[in-house]
Parts: sequence; C-alpha cells; structure tokens
Amino acid sequence: MAEFNSVLLGKAFKSVGNLTLVYTRSKNIVRSKVFKRKNTETPEILTQRAKIRVLGHFGRRVLPVIRKGFVGVGRGTTSNAFVAANLGSVTVDERYAGSIDYSRLRLAEGLLVPPQVSAAYDGTERLYTFVRTGQEDEAGFSSPDDRVWAVLLETELERVRMVALDTRGESGSLTFPLPAEWNAERVRVYAFAVSKNGRMASDSVHLAVGA
Repeated sequence: MAEFNSVLLGKAFKSVGNLTLVYTRSKNIVRSKVFKRKNTETPEILTQRAKIRVLGHFGRRVLPVIRKGFVGVGRGTTSNAFVAANLGSVTVDERYAGSIDYSRLRLAEGLLVPPQVSAAYDGTERLYTFVRTGQEDEAGFSSPDDRVWAVLLETELERVRMVALDTRGESGSLTFPLPAEWNAERVRVYAFAVSKNGRMASDSVHLAVGA
C-alpha cells in the first residue's frame, strides 16, 4: 500500500490492472489486489465434468430427438435438460473417461404417460416391427391425439432414426428397415409420446427387442 497526492486524479476511486486506487482520510491510497486461486479439481468435480462432457457430445449427435423429447421441462434449453436428466446414466472410470448406460438413457422426459409399444427384429429381413397398443384419455396426462415416436439408436455410430408410430389412441403396427451401415447388435430402441401441440412429452421407455 502506498500514499500519494495527485492534482490530475483528485479523489481517485479506480482499478488499473492489479492496482486499486481509493481516497480515504483525505489521502489517495494505492493498493495491490490479491488474487487467490482455489484448487477445485476434486475427484467429485472431475467426475461431474466428465459426465457433462460425454453427454454434451452425445446430445449434439441426437439433437433432433431431444428437441422433441425435452419440451416444457423448465431447465433452460432442451440440451441442458437432456444433460441434467442423464447424469445418472453415465459412469466414469479412474481416468475420468465416461461411458453411457444405454438402458438408463432418457431421450425424453415429461409428465405425459409413456406409450405402450413393443418391438421385434427380423435379422433375415433386417426389419423392425413396432406394435402400438391404443390407450385411453387421461385428462392432463395423455390424449388420443398424442404423437408416438420410436427411436433407433446405433451406439457405436451414435446415429439415430425417428419412427412416427401414429397417435396414442389407435392400436397398430409398423415396420422399419435397419439402415444398411448399422450393426443390429449395437442398436437400442426407445419410445415416447409428445402432445399434439408439441409442448409436452412423456418419459422415454427403453424397449426390449424380441425376435
């Protein structure tokens, strides 16, 4: 700390670089700022960063899906909501490398009742068959007009296909071919519902795929 008099500065109250100028007791005083750096890289923080890094990358790969599946959830952007919902689906090893447990992954989250959908795969024809069971109206939690979606996720390529399965109120089935470059052994299947106006969604359901 040093005292000085300056006609040009008068009563100084400014900061310049790492110096702070103050006027007190009829004197100008210059003080050096003290910078402290806290070491916050605890194992817990590094683990959290690893999870967010993995989900941030994956979220960009499946962005068209999560834009439909995370609406009206009150957590900022759909990408932020996706990350927040899936922190528990990521495990981190001792080197802080994260991996996703796809059986726990959520591609949608919301108050609507999840749809009733089953899936089967024909390896010879490389075709998925989706069977949708019609559901009754539950005021505020489902409507016959809700749109039902199935999602195919190839976990190694990190690519998705969205399959429209018509509306919740109608039973029906639909077939969808596996993309030529995809490996069926690495495909996970999910389903969720979205309201007709697109403002509400259900939680996604990870489907067991039959033969």
